[in-house]
Amino acid sequence: MPRMSFLPLPLERLYLAHELSEPSFGDTSDDLFYVRRADGKRSIVRQRLASGLAEIVTAEPRPAGGVGYGGAVYTVRGTTLVYAGSDGRLHAIDLACGAQRALTPVYEGVAAPAISPCGRAVAFLAEQDGHCNVLLVDLKGDAGPIRLTDNPWYAFNPAFAPDGGSIAWQEWDQLDMPWDQSRIRIARFARAIPACTTLFEIAPLTPVATIAKENASYAAPQWSPDGSRFSFQSDASGWRSLWIGDADGRGAARVDTGEGEIGLADWLPGRAGFRWSDDGEAIYAVRSRRSQDSLLRIDPSAGKVEEIPSAYTDIQGLQVRGHSLTYSATSYSTPAVIVTRQADGARPGGEVVRASAAVGLVDAASLAKPEVISWGTAGGARSWGIYVPPAGPDAVRAPRPLIVFVHGGPTSQVPLSWQAQAQYFATRGWHYLMVNHRGGTGYGRTYQDQLRGGWGVVDLEDARSGAEHVLKTHSADRSRVVITGGSAGGYSTLWALTQQPDFWTAGIALFPLAHIYDAVVGAHRFERHYEEGLFGRLPEAGPLWQERSPITHVDRVRAPLLLFHGTEDKAVPFQQSVDFAEAMRRRGATVELVTYEGEGHGFAKEANRRDMMERMERFLDKHVLTLQR
Repeated sequence: MPRMSFLPLPLERLYLAHELSEPSFGDTSDDLFYVRRADGKRSIVRQRLASGLAEIVTAEPRPAGGVGYGGAVYTVRGTTLVYAGSDGRLHAIDLACGAQRALTPVYEGVAAPAISPCGRAVAFLAEQDGHCNVLLVDLKGDAGPIRLTDNPWYAFNPAFAPDGGSIAWQEWDQLDMPWDQSRIRIARFARAIPACTTLFEIAPLTPVATIAKENASYAAPQWSPDGSRFSFQSDASGWRSLWIGDADGRGAARVDTGEGEIGLADWLPGRAGFRWSDDGEAIYAVRSRRSQDSLLRIDPSAGKVEEIPSAYTDIQGLQVRGHSLTYSATSYSTPAVIVTRQADGARPGGEVVRASAAVGLVDAASLAKPEVISWGTAGGARSWGIYVPPAGPDAVRAPRPLIVFVHGGPTSQVPLSWQAQAQYFATRGWHYLMVNHRGGTGYGRTYQDQLRGGWGVVDLEDARSGAEHVLKTHSADRSRVVITGGSAGGYSTLWALTQQPDFWTAGIALFPLAHIYDAVVGAHRFERHYEEGLFGRLPEAGPLWQERSPITHVDRVRAPLLLFHGTEDKAVPFQQSVDFAEAMRRRGATVELVTYEGEGHGFAKEANRRDMMERMERFLDKHVLTLQR
């Protein structure tokens, strides 16, 4: 077949794409479950691997993890699926007959259900009245919910011991974020769940261990299948790593898995960078190194680590049944897919794609090939990022304009993966740089901690120095440099336009923070004290909060600005963008504010996602591409 002519990435590949997450096997590796979101609507899908048949098993209420930013929506054991509903309750579905019932009263949010090994009870997270606790409810609805934790600020990821006699969870205090300082608690029930006539007999819980260290994160508690060992993730060594100890958590030692990190910052419950095989002979893990993921098979007894070949560079949501693995994955040329594979050394198998988030085919030959790069930044430090070069006929018409993207979080990173917006603009002749600035994750605790007290400094230094690196090494057009980002990246965008008004040609900010104190007052509880770690504690740091707020310096903005915000945003209040736009208009500056009714922190509806991209392109055509060099 003759090669097709160059094809820029069609707009439909962006706004029609689905979201796939949380893959998991049933009791065997014959059934695969996952969460699918399309046009803002979430559902849980069961797929029979033998036939390929995929069916939606949830109807109303829709699945919606309600703790923090969501996630950890469901769990499956036997013929029972338990999920967190949009109504703030846990629901159980009998997968054999479809019968459904509510298990709990209504909470502000529920998430992370975990069915006990005996199948009788469900532990879960419930957010209510300024706390997030681990609760226990009888799966038949006969008892509970029973509160297991002592009203921590937040708890994540409850996990049962295999004998049902103990439970572990992650928790942290009000002025911390889980990636800064958190702990793992292990407690023993007064009676093991299978031995109880009623679940109330499990109380009181006896504390077994608290695994903690100042200025260290502890997460993802898991026992080995036989209950003899206890494992978790921690960055106590300076790198987020796998640790294994005795059943009570004591005597834990770090497993050396080579350069890189195991696991991610705990923005969502349910995240874990590793899982045990059912026989306990292996631990499968995802290691992130320089923004690229790899699969590992670890012998927990001998400490031997081997890499499992994969076609993908971004791997999320790893789950294991026996030695069968499933995960969601992407590469730079492949939109998100759900994959299964056999990883047993005796019966290795290649990756099999079971579901795809893509709508429409992607012409991989027309895509730009990204690369992970680093450059020198302020103070002799190094910053990292992913550079996507211009592709297609326009790429040779040098110099081409540059878009610099700053990720959200800001304690996060951009992986080397399918980045549809970057490809959209790169295949239309733009240079595109995604900045993994200091203070982000994936490059060790020292790199991450540079954001504490430094937000608005290191992110801006790294965005500017990254842009200058691309201008110098790839002959981008110095007169046409755009900065963009959402949430924390939106803050960096506004801040850059106020602090470096002569450098940036234009800015595009999605749901940005404009006034830090007002944003915190109106934000949801999960990150209410996040800024106190980034800027300093109140009231002492009040002057710095004011100084680092973009709206304080709005009169310095010279570049045109395009703003997007959803009216139902619970993370960054909608009024932030309204106030910034009005302040710019009062002084005659060029600003466009686009609002989407009913949208939250991110845009889920297809019509809104299409409208956003079309408006972006028109804005850039008008204010950047038409500039005379």
